Amino acid sequence: MSRLAETLANIPLATLSIMIVCCVVYMYQFFVDPPMHHYTMCPRLVIYMSEYYRFITSSLFHGSIMHIGMNMMSTMAIGSSLEKRIGSLAMATTILWGIQLTSSIYTFISWLLYITIGYEHLMNQHSVGFSGVIFQLAVLEANLSPDRTRSVFGFINVSSKMYPWALLVILQFIMPQISFLGHLSGILIGTMQSHGSLNIFFPSDEYLKDSEQKASLAFIVRQPSFVSMPEAGTGLGRRREGSAGLFAEVGGSIALFVKNICETLKVMIFGRGEGSNQNIQMGSLGAAWGGNDSVRDDEGWNGLPTIAEERERLT
Repeated sequence: MSRLAETLANIPLATLSIMIVCCVVYMYQFFVDPPMHHYTMCPRLVIYMSEYYRFITSSLFHGSIMHIGMNMMSTMAIGSSLEKRIGSLAMATTILWGIQLTSSIYTFISWLLYITIGYEHLMNQHSVGFSGVIFQLAVLEANLSPDRTRSVFGFINVSSKMYPWALLVILQFIMPQISFLGHLSGILIGTMQSHGSLNIFFPSDEYLKDSEQKASLAFIVRQPSFVSMPEAGTGLGRRREGSAGLFAEVGGSIALFVKNICETLKVMIFGRGEGSNQNIQMGSLGAAWGGNDSVRDDEGWNGLPTIAEERERLT
């Protein structure tokens, strides 16, 4: 067995399936070269033109070979770890709902900023890529991980629950062209799912266990890469008791994260110095990874209602 075949054989079914879908879509992009702005996430086109299909296409399309390559490697690492903890059926529902919910909250935040403070940039911006869902999966995996801390690129150690937030900040600092709101939307959806706020959208552990016994899913369950749900359940969506304890835990993690960031910046500025950092080349890295997360900006579009008109419509 080749190294590639061995690697693919070790990827659980749901994770492998979404990777295949994204790769097939990119093959379509490569050979047909369709207009990307027809498939991106653009809140104003979703809201005012009713192009709701963008909720799905924006997650499956990618801007470049490096963009999809990085996203699929992240999906393989994070998705495989999470799926082995929660099972393939739970993973499949998490991904399918994640695609729609991350796009929905992205659109909602963009619209909210527009009608409240008049910030139009996000309403007109075109974004694309699976990274929003990846951040959702990263939150879930971090919350289920037995590890208390994790290293961020070898620079700092943060609480496992704060790891996705650390990635959000550091990646944005390194590659400012990537879609900050897209990644933030994934973190918010993952956090709400982990704490049970989205239980209405996701089937219960009991339902998923019963589904694994159904004859209609027998073909899927028999696949070698299928992962059955653990006897203890997924561990997702369990509401925490006592909000004070939750806020204290999150607050302490944020304080520790800020402290580690400050110490890292101190070492980078005073410890190594500018001359020692000249070997770090970041000029094209942003474009390679996420430069195409934000594909296009249509700030000159005249069809967007004015703030006054929108507020009048709402009242």
